[in-house]
Amino acid sequence: MPLLPSPASAAGSSAAPGSSPARGSAADILAALRAKAALVRKRKKTPLEDALAADGGTRAVRLVQWARTQKAGYDAGLVQWRANRLKWSQEAQDIFDHRARARREKAEVEDALSIFEMANDSVNIVASLAEFAAAQAEQDIYGGEPWFAANPVGQADTKLADDIQHHLQWTFRDGRFVDAQCLGIDQAVTLGECFIKTLYATDVDEHEAATPCLHADGEPVVDALGEYVTSDAQVKKMGRRLKGKLEWKEVYETRQTIIRQGVEAVPIHFHDISFREDAPELDLRHTNVYVSVEMSTFEAMRRFHLSKEDAVRLARCAETRICSEDEAQRERTADATVTCAPADEPLGEVEAEQLLNTRVRLIEAYIRADVTGTGKEARMCMVFPPYHEDWIIWADYLANISPKAELPIKCDVWEPVPHRLYGRGFFAKYAYLQTATDNLWNQVNFRNEMHANPLTAVHEENLQTDEDGGAMVIGPGKTLKPKAGKKLGDCIEFAILPDADNRSLELFQTGMQLAQLRSGITSASQGDLSSVPESNTATGIKSLISRAAVLLKKPIRRLRRSKGRGFSYAVKLHYANFDRAEAFVWGEGHNKELVTITPEHVRDLDIDVEMLLTQEQNQNKLQGAQVMMQQLQGYSGMPETDKAGARVGVVQALKALEFSNAEEMVRKPVVTLESCLPLLPPEEAEKLKGLMALQQQQEQAAAQQQQPSAEAGAPDQAAAPGARPMPGAGMAGAPGMMPPGAGMPGAAPGAGAPGQA
Repeated sequence: MPLLPSPASAAGSSAAPGSSPARGSAADILAALRAKAALVRKRKKTPLEDALAADGGTRAVRLVQWARTQKAGYDAGLVQWRANRLKWSQEAQDIFDHRARARREKAEVEDALSIFEMANDSVNIVASLAEFAAAQAEQDIYGGEPWFAANPVGQADTKLADDIQHHLQWTFRDGRFVDAQCLGIDQAVTLGECFIKTLYATDVDEHEAATPCLHADGEPVVDALGEYVTSDAQVKKMGRRLKGKLEWKEVYETRQTIIRQGVEAVPIHFHDISFREDAPELDLRHTNVYVSVEMSTFEAMRRFHLSKEDAVRLARCAETRICSEDEAQRERTADATVTCAPADEPLGEVEAEQLLNTRVRLIEAYIRADVTGTGKEARMCMVFPPYHEDWIIWADYLANISPKAELPIKCDVWEPVPHRLYGRGFFAKYAYLQTATDNLWNQVNFRNEMHANPLTAVHEENLQTDEDGGAMVIGPGKTLKPKAGKKLGDCIEFAILPDADNRSLELFQTGMQLAQLRSGITSASQGDLSSVPESNTATGIKSLISRAAVLLKKPIRRLRRSKGRGFSYAVKLHYANFDRAEAFVWGEGHNKELVTITPEHVRDLDIDVEMLLTQEQNQNKLQGAQVMMQQLQGYSGMPETDKAGARVGVVQALKALEFSNAEEMVRKPVVTLESCLPLLPPEEAEKLKGLMALQQQQEQAAAQQQQPSAEAGAPDQAAAPGARPMPGAGMAGAPGMMPPGAGMPGAAPGAGAPGQA
């Protein structure tokens, strides 16, 4: 952005011959004096206001003039953009008056009429598509809990990360932020984009309340801090300083109640914002932004620290009408020695109070320029009147009011337009279908009315009329008398219009089907187009729903990224203004815990925020779980020999469904000889069966040999009641298993084992 011109060059350019006298030097000097006076009167000034006041007010005046000129250039380029948004916002509310008006203006030139001048109804198919898309986007982004994840960057404290996540969920629990964002989604889908401003608002109500206070000799007592003495602790602290007759009385005390304090998201109307539509990178960061805001005079007085004199001046400026050319010329040639304009004469008390209760509109500008003459650009925010007054009401560097000097205005685009910062919504994308289908619909309705009330021609010369010559009325129950020799057809003729309703309805249904085909969104229409499945069939509904799920994911994910950046800024703004400790209860039942967040916990903390798309992820997980159950059920029903080859495919399918433990979920097959028999040729299978039968016979024979040995060893064990079984007792008949001379416990020395005597 070029630097602002110096005072000398500005004066030289204004005095150049042939140039338009925007403002005279006398008017500039007078405006500078008034700007300087307004800045000096402030009790609390910002660093930028001090820098502007140091130059005698001249730089502030030239800054306002330059900003107004740039805003006017932006507005000139956005005329058609605003006209389109106005038309589409009306169509979203079923208001189509602009079609008949535009055709009437065109008919004056072409001498041709449109059906919309005679019938201007609409089925508004675009509104149904837009409502479906907005509802789907809202459900995917904000339909589940939690709908975001917040993690501190650079912090290894797990407890702090959980506390911040819970605190943000508790802070935005009232849903005001979500409601504003959902309203922005509706606007983006309808118009193509939505500008949302994020600000930290503190709504304070000031009132007076009766408070018991200690009085000394009829006067209220105050402590060292200037507060009323309302408790016994304060009385004990003051001690002997209390003198006179002490008594308790009520006194009216001024109190402030904070109604709401926190981050607010406000959608901006398209008439209230100005920007460069072809900004670099198609981002608001690379263009100056001007926003029209409205507030009460008292609110402006509190926000911008204005004196009562300046507040009355602001109210006067807001109610001043636009000057005519003669008045502007007189203002340019005004005497610079005049310190008080006629409009600034002192007001009465009643008039001043009336002005203070008015509402004013101001321009809030977010610009990047060199305003201090140092040769370096700086981001700043300033507020000035929309016209007449070259007066900076308030100004400060953007880094002082916004974290990291980030622009508090975000643009959420539904479908990008090439080389333009704004987007395209459903009403712009399907405008041709809207006009074509409504044209056919109105033609059918108009012809139906004409068929019900046809054109009639009456031959009065063939009728017997009354002598009074009254008007003849044709209707139910009326009787006409033809003259002698004449028939009723000779007296009345009706114009028969061609019946093209069937063809028009077919074209109308085709247009509805084309809208469904392109958007993938179903409606209540039915069609006969052969290449498009009808929406009243199961195949057609399934095809269109799957197509809508694919087509809507792209803009919804674009909105998610945009909303994520906006919410990340909202979180940073919230904690940048967090100046109090908050305690809240998190959890339910026995899992409840008291969480406390203090400013020290979140000071200078960068937070990474991610929109989770919880609802969409839950649907995907549910569908993935259903597919997983089907895969495992099919795998379990396979023979064990087939599972060896199929397991690889099942594991790959589960990994595609984003299951991290797919290898553990699918067990490995258990292969036996019996299960392998079907895989062998018949002759090999018979040989294997014979070998298996032989092995089984050998095992049975070995078991039969072991059984008599066990029976033979049973009496030996019975001879010694209560004796413990010996190792190898089951193999008593086997040679070498019993050591020679081994006896039973308690036997006589040298006695042999039973059976060896």
